[in-house]
Amino acid sequence: MTMPEQLPAHLNQNIRVLFTDVDDTLTYKGEIPFETIQAIHQLRAAGILVVPVTGASAGWCDCLLKTLPIKYIVGENGAFYMEQAEGGHTITHFLKAAERVEKDLAQLKALAQQLKTTFADIGFTQDQNFRISDVALDIGQAVKVEFSRAKKATEWLKSQGVNAKLSSIHINTWIGDYNKASGALAWIDAQQIPLAQCAFIGDSTNDEAMFEAMPLSVGVANVQKFLPTLSHKPDYITQQNGGLGFVELAKALLNKN
Repeated sequence: MTMPEQLPAHLNQNIRVLFTDVDDTLTYKGEIPFETIQAIHQLRAAGILVVPVTGASAGWCDCLLKTLPIKYIVGENGAFYMEQAEGGHTITHFLKAAERVEKDLAQLKALAQQLKTTFADIGFTQDQNFRISDVALDIGQAVKVEFSRAKKATEWLKSQGVNAKLSSIHINTWIGDYNKASGALAWIDAQQIPLAQCAFIGDSTNDEAMFEAMPLSVGVANVQKFLPTLSHKPDYITQQNGGLGFVELAKALLNKN
């Protein structure tokens, strides 16, 4: 597959929904820049919904929903999507049968403990207690694990018959026939929005399903280290990393010819 093109200054597509990864896509050096939050406000004012699609925990998703200028979020790699209802309370829509959630989570935690016997430096993320359907292993937040080693750990998890995806900071593992893209597509179907009016921006292998599914996809500049491993690459790439790359895309969508 050809490499992504440089993101142009103007994108004339009629985009109504911009799906976005969170870590290292909305964030930059561990924070969401002021310019990024401002861009989300500007997109909303222009009638473009920003919908995060993330591997982040349910607890973190609930927090983002109540602090960012967004109304919807797809969490834990597509296990559910949340919406902020009238009065500010959160409604969660699961893609997995409720009776499977607790059982599958226990199995995943047991596998993570087995993994630690070989990869002693890879353990649960600090937000694991706030997850309801998956396990996240820290390879880039409280600890820094070499990329090749994190890849080997990811492949070991896959060999155990579970889903596993490597992002810039986590290995996310889950049980079930869903991913970020199926979660986003379920939300699109519920909202009855044409797929042709949707776009996505992300940064890692954990976003590959979205790069494939969305008719317009963009990688922030820091996606470059993952490009050799991606069968489905983004259409465009920004000049800047993380949340500043998100701002580039926002400007391209807002500044039509």
